Amino acid sequence: MKKLLITAIITGIATIQSMAQSIRTDNNRGTWVIEYNSKYPKLQTVKFYNDSARLIYQETVDTKLNISNKRVQNALNEICANLCEKDKLQNLRAAVAIEQLEKH
Repeated sequence: MKKLLITAIITGIATIQSMAQSIRTDNNRGTWVIEYNSKYPKLQTVKFYNDSARLIYQETVDTKLNISNKRVQNALNEICANLCEKDKLQNLRAAVAIEQLEKH
């Protein structure tokens, strides 16, 4: 009885942990990175990466972005999510085009 109870508890904990991991990975919507040179701190490059860590867009801005500001973070997160969606759509279109070419 004691072994059965311990096994049930361990299985329950493992199930809860696996659910949490799947929830976190489902919300993965790419990442962004800001790079700058210490000689020119106002000149910054914002790079956006998809879920596979592939660079999908970059832009150099001539202003210092305050990334500790929540509004700036939320704006960058939203831009990154939009770019990831566009990237996924382009990849899907390319896959369909390849499929059609292979049929002919």
